[in-house]
Amino acid sequence: MTEPIQANSRNIAAELLEFQRKLQACKSLRELAFVAVNDSLPVLHFDQAVIWQYDTRSSVVVEAVSGLAELAPEAPYAQWLTRAVAHFVSAPGQPVVSSPLADLPDALSEDGAEWVHDHLLHCALTTPDGATVGGLLFTRAQPFSDIDRAVAQWTGASVGFTLWAWRRDYRPVRRWLQSVSTRRLVAGAAIIAVLLAVVPVRLSALASAEITPLRPIPITSPVEGVVDTVNVQPNQIVKADELLVVLNDTTTRNRLEVSLKALDIARADLQRAINKSFTDEASKGEINVLDARVREKAAEVSYLTELLDKYTISAPQGGLAIFADGDEWRGRPVQPGEKIMTIADPSLVQATVYLSPEDAVQLEIGAEVSVILNVDPLNPLKARIVQTSYETVTLPDNSLAYVIKAELDAGSALPRIGHRGTAKVYAEKVSLGYYLMRKPILFVRKTFGI
Repeated sequence: MTEPIQANSRNIAAELLEFQRKLQACKSLRELAFVAVNDSLPVLHFDQAVIWQYDTRSSVVVEAVSGLAELAPEAPYAQWLTRAVAHFVSAPGQPVVSSPLADLPDALSEDGAEWVHDHLLHCALTTPDGATVGGLLFTRAQPFSDIDRAVAQWTGASVGFTLWAWRRDYRPVRRWLQSVSTRRLVAGAAIIAVLLAVVPVRLSALASAEITPLRPIPITSPVEGVVDTVNVQPNQIVKADELLVVLNDTTTRNRLEVSLKALDIARADLQRAINKSFTDEASKGEINVLDARVREKAAEVSYLTELLDKYTISAPQGGLAIFADGDEWRGRPVQPGEKIMTIADPSLVQATVYLSPEDAVQLEIGAEVSVILNVDPLNPLKARIVQTSYETVTLPDNSLAYVIKAELDAGSALPRIGHRGTAKVYAEKVSLGYYLMRKPILFVRKTFGI
């Protein structure tokens, strides 16, 4: 009779050692929970096992259920398990508690009959310092014996120690938070928040930016007319005195031809009057009138000849021809002073920043600007503010913005005119609290008028 009992004890001991070996080989808390509810079956014969833990709010969380890949927290079974665990842990000083399902409170026993068998056994997972970090709940059809309770206590101790080791090595912050009282934690957080609120930081704002030419020369129409041809392409390098635009001069040329004929007639009339004056004294009075008419027609011819030269527009200096599209200009009427294109030196560029009024900050001449171009976001350009507008201007998209001119620092890579991106403009230093609350305060004041 003694030999079977000893053999059975040796089998249980061997199974416990094998179970402990598997626990120690776990490489994650998820694997630990899986081993605890599935590989403990040879140690303690059961129909289903459940492992749970306390979260940071000391609430019961079901980690794993034997035979199930996952159990949703909102599932009815999970809700019942949470209530059942709360019932078992309410008995202090008893690490192992077994009970028939019928002995549980009526609500628990009636609901549990749908999911578990008639007998339950709960053992707490305790750490070496005596703290309870979770528990194991076993269910089966047969009652649990004293040997089963002893084995369950050993199993719970093994799982609890392994879980404690994992928490100690990989959750130091969580362990520290659990050891600190809520009042001290709140007080510490408040002190840290106050200290951080007075930390000085640079006030800054983000705005759209564009690389624009420095000291560009606008090419405007000198006369009223219609664009006939555009002899250059957009972004083409042109030389000084190179022909850029030709305006249609048909009307002016016709007027010049008419004026030339009128001048010839006036000169002929004057010469005829002079010749006639030698024999006719009355003709001498017409000479002054005809001479004035000749001078008038000559002045008109001179004006039209000079005007005709203005119908061809040449480059005043070499540089980059900046305009939209030559095809759009052909046949388009222009007025005197209307800009057709711009000639710019590609080696003289600046950053033009368009700052929205909602993001406006107090800016000073010489303030730092960081320009991040869309074509090269990894290499921001450094610049300094040289000019700011005192009032907003209307942009092509009908939005309002303050226009800021920034000079690129020496040594910066020369960007291409027309490249766009985002600029970060820096203002004076302010406290971190003001930096974080500036926008909310502005929103509240604009919304409620306070």
